[in-house]
Amino acid sequence: MTDSLRIAVVGHANTGKTSLLQTLLRRRDFGLVSPRGGTTQVNEVGEITDARGSVATVVDPPGLEDSARLRDAIEGTRVERHDDPRTLLDRFLDSSDAGPDGELALEAEALRATTEASVLLYVIDAREEPRPRHLDELHSLIATARPVVPILNFVARPEADAARWREACARQGLHATVAFDAIVYDDAGERRLLDAVRTLTPEHAESIDRWIELRRRERIDSVTAASAAAADLIVDAAAAVRVTEPAGRDDASKAAAFDAATATLLEDLRAREVEARDRIAACFGFTGAEAEATNLEITEALGGVDFASPASLERAGIWAAGGGAGLVAAGAMIDLATGGISMGGFTALGAAGAALGAVGASGGKMLRRLRGQDEVRLADSGIDVLALRARATILAFLARGHAAIEPVSLERVIEDGLRDDGTSGDDPAGSSWPELRRRARGVAAWSGLSHPRSTRGPGVARAEAALRIEEWLRGKVLPPS
Repeated sequence: MTDSLRIAVVGHANTGKTSLLQTLLRRRDFGLVSPRGGTTQVNEVGEITDARGSVATVVDPPGLEDSARLRDAIEGTRVERHDDPRTLLDRFLDSSDAGPDGELALEAEALRATTEASVLLYVIDAREEPRPRHLDELHSLIATARPVVPILNFVARPEADAARWREACARQGLHATVAFDAIVYDDAGERRLLDAVRTLTPEHAESIDRWIELRRRERIDSVTAASAAAADLIVDAAAAVRVTEPAGRDDASKAAAFDAATATLLEDLRAREVEARDRIAACFGFTGAEAEATNLEITEALGGVDFASPASLERAGIWAAGGGAGLVAAGAMIDLATGGISMGGFTALGAAGAALGAVGASGGKMLRRLRGQDEVRLADSGIDVLALRARATILAFLARGHAAIEPVSLERVIEDGLRDDGTSGDDPAGSSWPELRRRARGVAAWSGLSHPRSTRGPGVARAEAALRIEEWLRGKVLPPS
């Protein structure tokens, strides 16, 4: 056994061994995930490192395909009645059956990796029932004389029965069972796993502490960067102003120009939200095909790509009612959903908007009125929906494991994450969400979605408004430290 922390992940093929390692390592490229059994053919080795160097080595050996035959082969080496299990295992590993051309070569390769490990993580598919082959696998692993931690995988699935598996493991003398789902990432589950490893390998307590601190720091950094991407989207959406094309003084001409400007702004906002979601994905290490696939799942959970669609508004209304941290007033959502606000949450500011006190009547605005032009911008309720969807996206990526190979509904994860946690909903400077939203309105020059484009730069005020929203979002996603 080496002096550094070395973890071997073992178990029957297709229980999610490689998937678990991908989530623990935060590496989608580790090993090969497939719904077919027997994918891993050689020992796959990965490193967890921090600024000081290596924290732990993790090994994904081949699966134990023929556990019954393996147990018989190990027991078949018995010479004396009192031969201990490790002696029997060593004899088996020296036998022809365990050689490169042996019939149990893959199983032997897996067991050799375990004898060099500090601790073994025995991965169990909690959706299955305990069977004789599981007892055979445990018998072989116990023979290594290394600490064994049973990991109950896929516990988020409704058909999983964790209690049944805990009892089955306890009957084998294994009581440090940990529930951990490799598909829907569980920060608390990973902490429980590391605490179990610490208990069984106290000599590696420092490595475990470094591992925990590394993940805590990465979590903060990822959420901070994702919140900044979301805040940039919110300011872009809130500050955007579209000026309609010159039209006649009659209502029909002005309405047609208004509808055209509204449609193009809505389309650009959809594209801008997709762009922001890609940026958020990258903050959590999701890129390429993995990011695309996960984004599709999240988009479905949000109610579609159109934030102003009935499905999106319905989800937003449900989430807001469940504790949306001050986002989306119920009345505004009803107006938005029923078309009470023109074009799904857009308001005309100009001749009609002046009655609402939204636009002054001097300078360039007065000139545009004389030309029959109006200004179009997103209503407060529309900004609320985009902000709620952005926060839901961060929660979804935060909960999403890198090992996913099957669709998993994230609606429950999002809904639970949006529930009121008892906080005030204020940012560190004490501003409420309505005040943050008001600040984000700023001026048209703050948004790349404004048309015509302003020659003015966004300036420090825009950066300050975005920073306040970033801090507010981060505080709503991360628990108090």
